[in-house]
Formats: sequence, structure tokens, C-alpha cells
Amino acid sequence: MSDLQTFAASLSKHIRDAERIAIMSHVSPDGDNLGSLDAMYGYLTGLDKDVVYIGNDDVPEDFTFLTYAKERVDVEELRDEVFDLLIALDSSDIDRFGDEGREIFLKAEKTANIDHHLSNDRFADINYVVPKATSTGEVLFRVLEALDARITPEMATALYTAISTDTGSFQYDSVDAETHRVVAKLYDAGCDHNIVVNAVYQSRSREKLALMTRVLSKIQFLASGKVAMVSCLLKDLEATGASSDDTEGIVEQLRNIKGVEMAVFLKEKQDEVKLSFRSKSYLNCIEFAEEFDGGGHVRAAGASAHVSIEKVEGKVRALVDEKIDAERA
Repeated sequence: MSDLQTFAASLSKHIRDAERIAIMSHVSPDGDNLGSLDAMYGYLTGLDKDVVYIGNDDVPEDFTFLTYAKERVDVEELRDEVFDLLIALDSSDIDRFGDEGREIFLKAEKTANIDHHLSNDRFADINYVVPKATSTGEVLFRVLEALDARITPEMATALYTAISTDTGSFQYDSVDAETHRVVAKLYDAGCDHNIVVNAVYQSRSREKLALMTRVLSKIQFLASGKVAMVSCLLKDLEATGASSDDTEGIVEQLRNIKGVEMAVFLKEKQDEVKLSFRSKSYLNCIEFAEEFDGGGHVRAAGASAHVSIEKVEGKVRALVDEKIDAERA
């Protein structure tokens, strides 16, 4: 049997044996995180299983259209729970669940891990990780196919959300013919393309626009313009009335500048700085993220730092000087 068939058979047995199942992903949820969870919840509830959708962070407004987002149970309410099976999606390691989520994961009787991050450390009892896949949504689709699952229109919309958002709306070089074949099957299953486009790509608030305008006015160009870096401070959010979720998409705006090979976005939070790296063709974002104990993909990676944003900026500049040949065309 293939790795996929072996994993699907094992997962199917664990699902059959479990009375109470939980699903969870990383904090600071994105479209791949939420779309994958939504599809898995739809599949499991369709089997009449007792399923708990663990909510370990707030859902960004852009993704509240997803069918099962309203079913999330706050992680604080689940501290004493011991689940028969906990399925993790789109998480490279258990620390990404947050402190409460991590403890719940460690207490579960059986655990499964479905992901596409190269840095995934295979932390569960059973693991299916495909680093070459565009998204966890694409990986999950293959798992559901192997399980002979019926993909409902709601599940198809969720999986489309996952794949579309984690490919930059199909712009990244991880996209290939197989990706589009998966998407075609999602359309055949009743995917609502229009609701995704409207909610995710065509509903930018005035506050978000004000924040992007303010932040992008502070771009720093490094390595002869090959790297663009910008920081979003807490005072930027306060001045524009924007939320932390409204920073979504800023790093892609940086990367889309002509001549820029890598974009670096720093977001100041109360007790840490979040870093996002995106590249176009030859720089490995993982190499930069790992300097801050982060990880991800060659073209998209992230990390956190518990120092001032000024120190993070300084370290990024030093890394750019060290790692990038400024003479490269």
C-alpha cells in the first residue's frame, strides 16, 4: 500500500474506534487552517461522530462565512477533556497549538497529524505530511478521497478556501496541474467559488485599507532593493482603528513589488513580534525563519521573537547582509 493508503486505513480505524473526537489547528488561524478544519468537521459529523472543533484563537472576519466556524468551542472550556482521538491539521509542531491546546493534544488517547509544512516534526501517533503540496487543504482532499468520503458542497467550499488562500490565489510556484485537477473536483462537488472570492478577496474594510496605506508608507528596501521589509506597530492599529487580523495580506503586497525577491513583514504584539517571509524565485524563506526558531516553506515561512521590534529589524538587516549576494542580478 502507498503511504496515503496506509495512513487512511489507520485513520479510518481510529475514527471508528473513537467515541469522542477533537480537531485542532494552530493559533493565528489562516484560510488553510480554517478551511481544512471546516472540511474535516463536515466529514466527521457526516459519520455521526461526536466531534469537538477546538477554537484556540479568534476567527478572522474574512473566514466567518465557513459553515462550521460557529461550532468552535473555546479551548479554555476543554482543559479537563481527554479525547479518544485528536486530529491536528496544518500545524508543524505541537507548540503551534498554544499552551492550552498543547496540553489537550498531549492528553489525547490517539493523535493524527495532517499537514504540508516541510518543518513538520511528525509529532502524532499517525502522520501524513506532504511538503510538496500547495496546502493542507490539498493534502486533506487526498486523504478524504482515500477514505471514500462524500465531499459535500460545504466541504468543497472549505477545501477551496484552504487551497486558494495558501497559494496566493494560485500564484505560487507550488501550484501545478494536479492542484487544478483537485480544484476541478471541488467545483464538481458544488464548491461556492463566489462566496470565497467575495469574503476573502473583495471585502476589504476602510480600516484595513487605512492600515495598509500607513504601514506600506514605511517600507525599507534592503540588498539593493531585492528585499522589502516593513513593520506594523501597535500604534498603527490604534491610529487606524484596524484589528490585528487586518494585517493579513500586507506581506504579499511587499512581495508583489517589481524587483523585490523577498518580503519581510514584522507585526508587533503585546509580548512578541511575529515575522512573515515571502519570496518569489530563489531565496529560501526557511533559512531566515529558522534564525528566529521558526519554519514553514521555501517560499513562505514565519516565526516569533520575544524581543523588541527594533532588535528584530536589526537582526533581519544583519541576516540580509550575511545571506544575500547584493551583486546578484
